[in-house]
Amino acid sequence: MENLGSGPPSGDESARTVCMGEAEFTVLRHPLVDGALHEFRSESEAGTRQFFDAVLPGCDTMVDVGAHVGLTTLYVAGRVARVTSLEPSPVSFAFLARNMALNPGLREKVRLLPLGLSDRDEHVTLYAKGFGDSGSSIHERVERAAVLRGYPLATVPLRSASAMLHDIGLTPRTLLKIDIEGAEYRVVPALAGLTAEAKPFLHLSFHPFNLAAGGDTYETALLRLGKSLEIASALAHYASMYFYDKGRWIRIGRPERMDLLRQYLLAPKRQPPLATPQYGFVEAVGFSDIALPALDA
Repeated sequence: MENLGSGPPSGDESARTVCMGEAEFTVLRHPLVDGALHEFRSESEAGTRQFFDAVLPGCDTMVDVGAHVGLTTLYVAGRVARVTSLEPSPVSFAFLARNMALNPGLREKVRLLPLGLSDRDEHVTLYAKGFGDSGSSIHERVERAAVLRGYPLATVPLRSASAMLHDIGLTPRTLLKIDIEGAEYRVVPALAGLTAEAKPFLHLSFHPFNLAAGGDTYETALLRLGKSLEIASALAHYASMYFYDKGRWIRIGRPERMDLLRQYLLAPKRQPPLATPQYGFVEAVGFSDIALPALDA
């Protein structure tokens, strides 16, 4: 994301009410929030909203890992009993907290945590490419139209994903949303045992373009493919995977998985404006252990 503002919220900004389907909430009028809202409302995010709408009738709780400025938290909070939102970027967290403060009826149900997840407890450098960058990452070098180098934004705390989500509590009636700009390749394999036991609904965004092995295209492709296969193995216990393609959801059940492996995971996928083909999972995938008639229709 480009530079969209000059600083964190000051507390005297105006606000706007947003209505999206069953959700109604208030957010700051600020260029950073406006940009995030435009993206969340876009056709490219229609699948995300549809997945949420399909699973929320069966959910009591949500865990929003990588909450950014809080739009997914706000979209869901009115329909579940409790939301836990994690955001390690101090810039994004300031906007998240301010947006939540504008929604007192929802705020009492939401726990905000200024941290991220990893495969262990650690402190890491978070890199950004601009103010309020929604793509802030633990990876310094990332690929877009070319390989970019982020600047150090802050040293941030990451908690062991397995320990943290065990403490929060996952159940079959939890929506777990993970959008963490490449850190998913550490986090999801570490959660294999917990997700297999608890079987939460999972909406997982993939960022293979944030993995780079120097300037070597072959080694980078192997890195991306290997990391995606680790995630595929970690989540193989789910009965169904849901892929959003050309305005509709496609369900991949157990009988179709070998075709998925050969024709999708192992295949190069062009995603303009990214410079090179992407391997493994790309974009976002939904995982469910039960049928989702709203998506299967």
